[in-house]
Amino acid sequence: MRNSDDARVLVPVAVLEGQVIPDQLTRLLSGTTVVILAYHEIPEQTAPEQAREQFEPKAREELDELVSVFEAAGATVETRLVFTHDADQTMERIATEADCDAVLLSNPAPIIDRVIVPIKEDINLETITKVAAAVGRHEDIELTLFHAAEEDAAVSDGEDLLSEVAGELAALGVCREHISRVVVVAQNPLQALIEAADDHDVVVMGEEKPTLRGRLFGETSDRVAEQTVGPVLVVRRPLDTESDEPDEPDEFDAPGDPVDNADPA
Repeated sequence: MRNSDDARVLVPVAVLEGQVIPDQLTRLLSGTTVVILAYHEIPEQTAPEQAREQFEPKAREELDELVSVFEAAGATVETRLVFTHDADQTMERIATEADCDAVLLSNPAPIIDRVIVPIKEDINLETITKVAAAVGRHEDIELTLFHAAEEDAAVSDGEDLLSEVAGELAALGVCREHISRVVVVAQNPLQALIEAADDHDVVVMGEEKPTLRGRLFGETSDRVAEQTVGPVLVVRRPLDTESDEPDEPDEFDAPGDPVDNADPA
């Protein structure tokens, strides 16, 4: 049975495109269960089975190297190797199947010692706190809890919210002296977060429900990843309707991996 404090993080890697997971990020995730999704996106006209025959030996070699690096850092590792026509769809499916709490949006990370955790409201706080604790238990990591209030009158509620989260983090093993709290008043919460994240190395943030604005301009987490210099850990929201389920896959899972249990499309 899964430990309730076990944070599971999906780490997507374009395995044949030279994508590198920085050493500092590997160390940051060492207290989690890392599910490495090694994927290779193929042209629409290429059959996934054909891609597997052509690319699997090299892809598995690269995947094995990633596994050894994460295991050397102390992480528990599961893997999945997939050849797909739609990488985003594949990430959603694997994150759901592997019961991942968060998904890594990787950016360069030469130094990691400050992590910012925006708390918007009392939604999915338990999982956000669990993931933040998993990366914040390192002795050299400082966590900043951040909240953007819409008006001055809401500042007190924001402070209470962050105080609650700080207490939960401490209960999960994060040193209280390494937790700071910041509440700002902002008409544009996204811009306020981006500015606050400017002097932090990693963002841990909750996933928001899909919106029309998100479809037009990009989801908030993607926009943060694009406008900040560090990696973003997106904490997945609970699936609450059948419409949240990922579409049928258009891909081929290479057999033999610990969480590999799907049939080819």
